[in-house]
Amino acid sequence: MMERLSISRFWRIKDLHYTFAYSKCKKCGHAFYPPKHVCPKCGSRELELTIPPREGELLSWTKLYEVAPYFENEKPLYLGLVKLGEVKIMAQIVDVFDESLLKEGARVETVFRKVKEDGNSGLIYYAMKFRLTSK
Repeated sequence: MMERLSISRFWRIKDLHYTFAYSKCKKCGHAFYPPKHVCPKCGSRELELTIPPREGELLSWTKLYEVAPYFENEKPLYLGLVKLGEVKIMAQIVDVFDESLLKEGARVETVFRKVKEDGNSGLIYYAMKFRLTSK
């Protein structure tokens, strides 16, 4: 079961869900996603939150046939490891109409998509995902 977030808690972390924001260490220059409060490379707490470009390169991908109950209507589910600027991010790939186009080096872009609805509170969860570009 997906963890339910209160509206206020979800709103406080919306930048992480809506931008793929990552941390970059001011001391050693290491960039990492998801963002943390301490650099995993040098231990510095001098970090800046950075927004990556919206377009990137597909490094690898996989297809899931067994998924969590709230993703049943999206089977099969495609996940991709994407290089966005200086970070690598794993997220869902959507709008896959021709699987043969999913290959190393394919260009992708970030898109904003609905994840689920919480019927009790009325909260609709959205997140950033990837899709192949037409370029």
